[in-house]
Amino acid sequence: MNFNQHPLAYFLGFLSTGILLYSCSESDTSIKSDQSSGNYHIEKIDSFEVNNLTRVIIRDYSPEEKKYLGYAMVEDDFLEISEEGEILKRAHKKGEGLGLYGNWNPIGMGFGPSGMRIAELPFSILAYNRDFEEIYRQRIQSPLPIRGFGPMGRTEYYQNQDSTYFLVGPSNYLSAHYLIHNEEGRDTLTNFYSINIQSGDMKSVLPYREESIYKQTLDIYPELMTKSFVVDHETNELLVLHGLENKIEVYSLPSLDFKESIPIDHSEFLEYSPVPIGINSNDDRLTALRLMSGRNQNLIQIDKDLFLIKYFTGVTEGQFNTRRGQDAIYSPANDTKEQKILLISGRKQVAELESIPGSILFGLGDGKFLVVEPENTEIEEEVTRFSIYQVQN
Repeated sequence: MNFNQHPLAYFLGFLSTGILLYSCSESDTSIKSDQSSGNYHIEKIDSFEVNNLTRVIIRDYSPEEKKYLGYAMVEDDFLEISEEGEILKRAHKKGEGLGLYGNWNPIGMGFGPSGMRIAELPFSILAYNRDFEEIYRQRIQSPLPIRGFGPMGRTEYYQNQDSTYFLVGPSNYLSAHYLIHNEEGRDTLTNFYSINIQSGDMKSVLPYREESIYKQTLDIYPELMTKSFVVDHETNELLVLHGLENKIEVYSLPSLDFKESIPIDHSEFLEYSPVPIGINSNDDRLTALRLMSGRNQNLIQIDKDLFLIKYFTGVTEGQFNTRRGQDAIYSPANDTKEQKILLISGRKQVAELESIPGSILFGLGDGKFLVVEPENTEIEEEVTRFSIYQVQN
């Protein structure tokens, strides 16, 4: 495993079980639904640029402070960014010495309660105040020394009375099987932790449910045993979507007791079979599974009772070979034409829409969500472009 890769190279996406069905619709700047349950569509309503010379990723937004929390991928700096894209504050915390967290890069970050700025590293979690002064540090007992160029997601948290809990661990963002090629790596939830920042108590939470597709085989789905999750602070619930599942699991907080499932329906989905643990990396079955199989990619809350799921439909071996012949670096899971968006409202699926260019980052409320625009690989850009889309009905 090459630790010097971009971390998104690790996060190859999610897989889900299904059959190959076809449903076509037109893609436009206004992306509409053809489901009778509603006339939903997606509009691009705003955009901004962050001028930083090198690539910037944004992982969270504070509606109270009206700021984004970002990270400069080359400089290893935390950034506070205005709604217009202006860098308001820059903080460098990487390195050895007082107030620094060492030479690991954060794998997660976000705003916490009471104005905290959170940095999640493979082996520790740190909290800073608004001046980026360290106010909390706790070690994470993890067997997965993941390295990357920057944070791969937002660190979620929930609260109970006077206690604050963070959901941490490298398998929040990628499959544990990357480094553990045994039964522990097959159950990627083993390294999904809840940590109490007041007491320091940490425990593994949410093992796979017995009816999970991952429990129905002794084989594995390499790079596809992943999950996307969000904490709904209004309802005190944790919603989890696994790469292979056709349902969202809902857990009550703080108990983490299973509450219910929300079924989802992919109109177009292609399934590939799992492979044995320890399979040779050159095996064609592994290549097909990793690159061509459909998968859930994102679960994002975009309003009080509105959730968005982006998924990859999957491609056949013939489609893959043809496209790789035309483009040697073709990546099916990143192909917008092979992605779709599901909308969940009122605990049921209400629409399926065509996808949009770029990577969906997180929701902003009022049906809005933030997207980082694709990078122009032909020229060296000095800005990173972001757009705001809104789901309208």
